[in-house]
Amino acid sequence: MKNSVSDLFLMASYGIKAPSGHNTQPWKIRIDNNTFEVHPDFSFSLPVADQNNRELYVSVGCAIENICLAANEKGFGEQVIIRKHPDDYTFACIEIKKGTANPSSLFSQIAKRQTNRSVYFDRVIPQKDIIRLSNIKLENGIKSHIYRYDEKEFGILSDFILQANEVQLSNPLYKEELLNWICFTKKQVNNHKCGLSYKTIGASGIPSFLRKAVIKSQLKVSKQNKADKKRISSSSHLVLFTCENNTAEEWIKLGRSLERFLLKACKIKIACGFLNQPCEVEALAETVKDKLEIEGMYPVILVRMGYARSMAFSPRKQAESIIDII
Repeated sequence: MKNSVSDLFLMASYGIKAPSGHNTQPWKIRIDNNTFEVHPDFSFSLPVADQNNRELYVSVGCAIENICLAANEKGFGEQVIIRKHPDDYTFACIEIKKGTANPSSLFSQIAKRQTNRSVYFDRVIPQKDIIRLSNIKLENGIKSHIYRYDEKEFGILSDFILQANEVQLSNPLYKEELLNWICFTKKQVNNHKCGLSYKTIGASGIPSFLRKAVIKSQLKVSKQNKADKKRISSSSHLVLFTCENNTAEEWIKLGRSLERFLLKACKIKIACGFLNQPCEVEALAETVKDKLEIEGMYPVILVRMGYARSMAFSPRKQAESIIDII
């Protein structure tokens, strides 16, 4: 039985609210009868920061999870099938069926979730809430490792973040790529509908003609490390997401698990932001495994958690530019 195009389009549109590296929103969604196809859009990749497209595929997984939650909310059950495309990339099909839904309270958090890049309040998340987050269902092969601010592992990861900044910010190509994804004016935000807006990175109080120069001046190891030390020291916990085989299929599964975690954190009023630098620098990622004694698991995503005021929301592309109806 075919479902209304408007309902299917609405379900797909929730995928666009998922997180992505530099807010690139690297997805293409196709609707064919009762099936959604979610494809990576490599024209929005980050070849320097995300050399093997690992974070891109994680973003695809986050979008898939949102669509599944939206389908359940509309009364549909879903089955996710990960496939290999003839053009040698991995994508996912979401097949929906009426009458087998399992609605989740996480659906209501999709529009509220945001990546919060601010310095957090100096408060510790209660253990009861950490347990609630630890109990989030993760896909097979995916693990979350939660470390409190006073644990040894928290300090180890903090040091790796600063080391990774040294590696990345010593690379002119990395800085150029980052600057290319920052929108410095309201006009740029409205034109591109993606990327990092000046508001989301905390530059809303700087006159528009000075923003680029000021932000560019911050892309130095000493200044970035100083800023990240403040962010880290204000955080209650760090959460490292890992996978077993480091494949595109697992990265998608990790993205689904990550989105559930982020939506649950949003529901209990916990702010989350990304500090993925140690996972992006491959040589450091190998050392992270040794230092944290997580052999056999690949570090993929690093999240900091705490309490903070809401930030400006990242811009989003028009649904029509991402969703195709067959």
